[in-house]
Amino acid sequence: MVVLVLITAVAGGVAIRLRYGQPTDAPAQPAPTPTRAQEQPGSSRVVLSEGAAEHPDHGAVRILLQTYFDSVNVTRYDRWKTTVVPAKQRQQPKDQWLENYQSTSDGSIRIHRITGGPDDSLRVLLSFTSVQDPSDAPSTMRVGCLRWRTVYPIVRYSGGLRLGVGHPGNALFRPC
Repeated sequence: MVVLVLITAVAGGVAIRLRYGQPTDAPAQPAPTPTRAQEQPGSSRVVLSEGAAEHPDHGAVRILLQTYFDSVNVTRYDRWKTTVVPAKQRQQPKDQWLENYQSTSDGSIRIHRITGGPDDSLRVLLSFTSVQDPSDAPSTMRVGCLRWRTVYPIVRYSGGLRLGVGHPGNALFRPC
């Protein structure tokens, strides 16, 4: 039984690696992650790894994510809505969104990989740091600083790109 669990875990890891590839750690632009608490969350500038910078849609993806994170950082729901599909807007109506992000500041934002997805969509593997009032953090980890590693689905919408509706298992986070 233990061998079967081990084989299944290894096979799952290989499948994820094949799907999203090995993240490229060499940055196309520097993005140091701050280590001292007072330096968190780091720069709000979205940067690309060398591998992500090779994708033909890297410029549009970077601009989309820069707008998305800037909107969160200055609490501009109207601007945030322009970066996501209508289904995601319905999941987070304005009052709920403002309550969820009222104290959030994101930084150290790094796109590690951009890959193709179904129906001409994209999958973006990225990491970032968020600081917030612990009461605004995820209910499973009420801390003031989190490091996130997530896959964002990006779809083609109205002639441009928008963040699609993600799956709950697409995000991992740990305390800073």
